[in-house]
Amino acid sequence: MNRSAPPADPDGRPDVPSDHESPLVSDAADHLYGMPPEEFVPTRDELVAAAREAGDKEAARAIGHLRRPTQAAWLANLLARERAEQLDGVLALADELAGAQRSLDGPALRALSAQRQKLVGAMAREARRLAASDGHRVTESVERDLRGILEAALADPGIADEVRSGRLTRTVSYSGFGPDLGPVDRARPSGARGGTRRPAPRPSSEPDAGTGGGEGAAEREQDRRRRERREQEERARRRAEAEEALAAARRAADEAADRNGADRIALDDAEAARGDAERRVDELAAELDRARDARADASAAVKDATRSERESARAARDAVAALERAEAHLAELQDRPPPR
Repeated sequence: MNRSAPPADPDGRPDVPSDHESPLVSDAADHLYGMPPEEFVPTRDELVAAAREAGDKEAARAIGHLRRPTQAAWLANLLARERAEQLDGVLALADELAGAQRSLDGPALRALSAQRQKLVGAMAREARRLAASDGHRVTESVERDLRGILEAALADPGIADEVRSGRLTRTVSYSGFGPDLGPVDRARPSGARGGTRRPAPRPSSEPDAGTGGGEGAAEREQDRRRRERREQEERARRRAEAEEALAAARRAADEAADRNGADRIALDDAEAARGDAERRVDELAAELDRARDARADASAAVKDATRSERESARAARDAVAALERAEAHLAELQDRPPPR
């Protein structure tokens, strides 16, 4: 089986909320894992801010640690929410597969394997159809990843529970044949692909010609078993290291995606602010042009009024002078004696 452990946050908590989470965190998780991954980060930030405003710092912290799902994990969550009954029917096939593998029933294994492929393919296509109905395009590679998740759920009860929860965050896969039966069942010989190695041959009861007896053969058998055990331990160690490195790489990719989402939001906000500023500049420039036109009109009006005032003042002076002349002339006429 080729799967990674669930990434943990800095406090060591799993990326999917536990059964002991608060109602606020549970509602936030249900809401977040029901939406497409590209909407996850901004919505999570809004929910964190709302929890802080409500004074629930612990809930805000827990919501902030929720991991954004991969595209394939989101599709699995979509199936858990929209097609829960059909999904349970597919996952129920795991018990039949386990029973057939334990009993080494070849015909049953072949029939169940074909049924598994058919059901997994149908569920993957249904998830793709559900996503398309909401306007989300799903690529062939993402659909393949979803098939891998469903195969892993059939092989691992823990992953099956994650898928049923509708809060899966990671893409997992299974490269073996049939369910993961655990160390006891894997120790049994199997003729199927991916089966365990055959039991070691029993040491011969005849004396070994090269050592002079059965004691030397027993020692060689013990040495061989010790070598095999060391090799198995070394393979297990390398496999654990590889899985740990893969989990770390996936966590780093998730964190980078979260940071990229936050940066994209900041960029959108900055571009919106720049657009508002440019529109305000255009408005102010238009107002300035109108003010300049008004000033020019006012200046022209002042010039016209000044010219008119000068002309009216001159006319007034002329009228006063004419009045004075008329009054003087009248006075002269009044002082003269009347003609005889």
